[in-house]
Amino acid sequence: MNLGRIEIDGKSRKVIFHGECLEMLDICHAACCRDWDVGISAKEFHSGHYLAKALCRLTAKECLSLQINCRHRTYRLDKHPDGRCIYLENDLCSIYENRPQVCRDFQCQSGWRLVSVFPHKRVSADLTPKKLDCDLFLEKIKDDAVFVLHPLIKLHALFYLPTRQEIIFIKEIVGGCGKFNTREALNCPQLDEAKLQLLIDLFNRKESLGQLYNRFCAESKSELTRNEFLTVVWLLNKHQIVLDSINFQGMLSGQGRID
Repeated sequence: MNLGRIEIDGKSRKVIFHGECLEMLDICHAACCRDWDVGISAKEFHSGHYLAKALCRLTAKECLSLQINCRHRTYRLDKHPDGRCIYLENDLCSIYENRPQVCRDFQCQSGWRLVSVFPHKRVSADLTPKKLDCDLFLEKIKDDAVFVLHPLIKLHALFYLPTRQEIIFIKEIVGGCGKFNTREALNCPQLDEAKLQLLIDLFNRKESLGQLYNRFCAESKSELTRNEFLTVVWLLNKHQIVLDSINFQGMLSGQGRID
């Protein structure tokens, strides 16, 4: 391996390759064909030339809708069980001459971003299933922030399973093609399904988070700390049950505050 062909740019946090694709295989081992979803066009999908699936953007599951022009449908090449592209064998593309357009257009010479320098750790299921994301939310959010029910998402039901430390939301999106579910780790003994539903219903009042916290604790007789309460709000926001009112305006103006 000639390490002189790669460069680490700390300022832009990128690994930069100095060489063409086939020249770099002994270093990158076809990283672009591993783990990533390789999206293809509808025309390529319907050509029958590729082993591929139609997926729903909302659920990330296979799309079974009969709607012809569903705007939530996307297409990607199939994968091996280990996550690599179905056509990747021994670091080489077995259909290279007939590869999809997205593969023809992709170039890695501009550099691959270094996402993290921290080792991966398994996080136990608790009230903060994605601690960094939640911590950032807690750092940015203020008591005077106002959250509202998401205008494009209808919550049909929720199931809180304390023994499995998991919550499941059954939802439907306006203009979508049916119900779907999302789930998250949650370990909060002070809560049950009824109290969680009460909290969600309170977002109809369009009160500040500080006011909602006090109202919820009084009506549910819960003793959640402020951070526990805001963590549940983060979870509801992450699963698009509630939306920061600034982001609600951002949906119309293209601006917002918290993703």
